[in-house]
Amino acid sequence: MTTQLTHRAIVRRGSRSSVEKRPTPTPGPGELLVAPEKVSLCGTDIQIVRGDRDDPSPIVGHEGATRVVEVGDGVTDFEVGDRVVVNPTHPHDSSFLLGHNVEGLFQQRVIIGVPAVSGGLVTPLPLELSSARATLVEPYAVVRYALSCLSRESPETLLIFGDGLIGNLAAALAPSVLFPTVRVVMVHRTELGMEWTTNHFPSVVNSLATENWVRKTAGSVAVLVATHRAGTVASIDTALERLGDRVVAMHPIGGVPAKATSDLLPGVDIAGVRQANTGGPTPPAITTFTRGALRVALTGNRGVTNHQLASAAAALTSAGDTIDTLLTHQLGIDEGTALMNVICEKRTREVDGELVIRLVVNLAGH
Repeated sequence: MTTQLTHRAIVRRGSRSSVEKRPTPTPGPGELLVAPEKVSLCGTDIQIVRGDRDDPSPIVGHEGATRVVEVGDGVTDFEVGDRVVVNPTHPHDSSFLLGHNVEGLFQQRVIIGVPAVSGGLVTPLPLELSSARATLVEPYAVVRYALSCLSRESPETLLIFGDGLIGNLAAALAPSVLFPTVRVVMVHRTELGMEWTTNHFPSVVNSLATENWVRKTAGSVAVLVATHRAGTVASIDTALERLGDRVVAMHPIGGVPAKATSDLLPGVDIAGVRQANTGGPTPPAITTFTRGALRVALTGNRGVTNHQLASAAAALTSAGDTIDTLLTHQLGIDEGTALMNVICEKRTREVDGELVIRLVVNLAGH
């Protein structure tokens, strides 16, 4: 009698998640079975679990390092033991969006289907890159792409709305991706968030949203919106209302509601702008809005190319220790699930007096 193999998975039911045993599948032709090492909880995952999005996957997670443990028939590019990262966004096939409409990485075994394998979305990871830091590969690549889009307008100030991992990562990378003298201003919702960025990235000019942050900007301004999806349009409107024609570029990097529009950008389909850059094409698709003295280059993106992921992995391998400060909470599967529930059910990033910039869950243990 054959015993069915099982693995542990973090399964969401409503806004609460629990660790459950699930039958371990066997990869079919053209598929891979991978074992996640460490996986991080991103803002999109939180929105899905909270019910702010209608993505159907019962298991979220798309940012993490994995190892190939079984190879389906016909797969020749990978072998058991290969360390890989999976690009969560297929640029041409909407049936594959890892952790959204197919099961994600918050489990000890995951099938990576034919669209991802044959579509070239599986990329080798450097052996020297730590499992925890490897969870930053996708956001690191996405942020670099966003900053490269904004750099086309040569802004004197980078204004960041959103002080989670993406916002702080953008602040850290801006001097190298834009230029060393760029002024980086971050608008915070809470004093705890402002305190965290001030302590870890002292070159950033910080301000609470309730303060007069306009006076802290200088010259032409590029706006990076890294808030949750409910705050995207409001941040765009606030920047345009308070800065006027000093805004030269905007890039929503967080969620964008379907059919999102702004009264200050009549005729612009904000969600469509983001969708136009699915997969991180170079050069990006740019929508230019002009009215009077105002001329704004609008870009956005959902996902990046495999080359951009590989480049991010290489950069992270040689990056200094400062990057690791973004990974504020590293926990096992049971403890990580408990913290995930606090974040999602109570709708807070502040837990026990500490700010959760990024939760990383170790799935390699028992």
